[in-house]
Parts: sequence; C-alpha cells; structure tokens
Amino acid sequence: MRYLDCNTFIGRPAGRMPYITKEVTPEGLLAELDRIGIHEAAVYHVLAREHDPATGNALLARELAALPAPARARLHPVGVVLPPHTGELPEPGTLVRELLAGGVRMARIFPSAAMNGHRFSLAPWCSGELLDALERARMPLAVDFTLFRRGEPPWREVYDLAEHHPGLPIILMDVQGRNNRTLYPLLNRFPNLHVQSAGFNVHHGLEDLCERFGAHRVVFGSGYPVQTLGGARLQLDRASLPQRDREMIASGTLSGLLARAGEGTVARAH
Repeated sequence: MRYLDCNTFIGRPAGRMPYITKEVTPEGLLAELDRIGIHEAAVYHVLAREHDPATGNALLARELAALPAPARARLHPVGVVLPPHTGELPEPGTLVRELLAGGVRMARIFPSAAMNGHRFSLAPWCSGELLDALERARMPLAVDFTLFRRGEPPWREVYDLAEHHPGLPIILMDVQGRNNRTLYPLLNRFPNLHVQSAGFNVHHGLEDLCERFGAHRVVFGSGYPVQTLGGARLQLDRASLPQRDREMIASGTLSGLLARAGEGTVARAH
C-alpha cells in the first residue's frame, strides 16, 4: 500500500515552534519518510507561512530542483497563496498558471487571524478571484486555520467556501474528531470537501466517517514535522477498514486530485 502524505513542510520555523530546533531539509524529510514507510509527500516551505509566500515558494522550488530526479519525484510541491490585493503575489490567473508551469499541483492557505495565520478573509470580496482561479484549474486547496488542540474551525467560512466554489477540491487540515457534529452536515452537503486524517482523533472516527461519506473524503496527512509521521500511519493502519478504503485514504484520493489539477485551465485555453 502506498502512502502519500498531504501535509509536510521543509525549512526551519521561527519561535512559534521552539521544539523544532533544526532545519528540515528535503533530504531529511525523505529519510524520515523512508524510516516510517511513507512513499511520497506534498510539501510546502515553512517560510511561505511564517515570512511570505513568494519567498517560501521560491525556496521550495529551488531546494526540490536540487534533488536527484527519483527523490524529487517523491515530493510534490505545494504553493502557499494569498489574495492579490497587497501585491505580494501576482493576480490569481497569472499565479495559478505560474504554479502549474512550475510543477505545482496543490495550493495551501492560512487565512486565520490567530496564531501565525496570514489574516485575510475568505469572503468573495477578498478572496473570490483567487478561489475562482484555483477552482478553474481544479487545483486541490489545503485550508489550514492553524487550529490548536480543540480549536473550532470558522464553520460559516467553511460553508461559504464550499458552497461558492463547488468545483474546488478542499482539504480541511487538522479538524479534530470532537468537531464531527458540525463537520458531518458539511460533508453531507458538499462533495468537494475532504478531511485530513491526522487530528481526527475520535474512537472509530475514521471508520464512521468512511461508512457515512466514503473513504474518498479522507486524505492521509501527518502534519510533519510538528506531528509525527508514525502516529499518522499507525492511526490509518490500525483502523478497522477494508483494504480498499485504506488504499483510498493512503494515496488514492490525493493522487487523483493532483492528477486532475490543471485540467480546467488547459480545457479553457483550447
């Protein structure tokens, strides 16, 4: 069974993660993937979160390009994006075309005003152009509200995001299992909504989620290096799920989403 982790980063974080004392290099990430038995990972650069996306995205591209081709093929670059209003990134259409041209098939946002989020609204008047461009390209979008422990996602924003952009594959990061009373009606209403596996820590939570909505709604992810790869794999390996469901979660869903990214842009160009 192949594992594709949707949630890893490289780089050395600043003071908010003092327990990570060394830089996470691509080589170091690959070594840890090998140690745990994870085959591939979607990866962003921590400076794209803590400093600015343009710098972090450029560093990610440079560091991955320096790897030998077989190693580089195992790490899927993730572009951290922002709305265009401050001029930190190009206008959305250009941004998405540049990401696709650089081999990026997945985007990530940190919209939260808490912790070290990027502090912007997901409302159409602020993020609509960006989300429209990502939706046209069918580029999966990891939405990270930088939740801590038992934090509650801003459910109204999640609802509006999924409703206004039904063609945009959305992966909610670090949604806690204790939130399933609100999460479930959203999953029932919006088929474009997916959940990262790690953090969904409720008794038989993965089993219940898959039985209700299908394994294709869950994406394997660890949060490494903040959280462990081994813990995320153990959670999935020990779940009482059919093998086909585990395979779907481990890599099938995200592999399919990455493969389809860019199809909408190409179709429109013709």
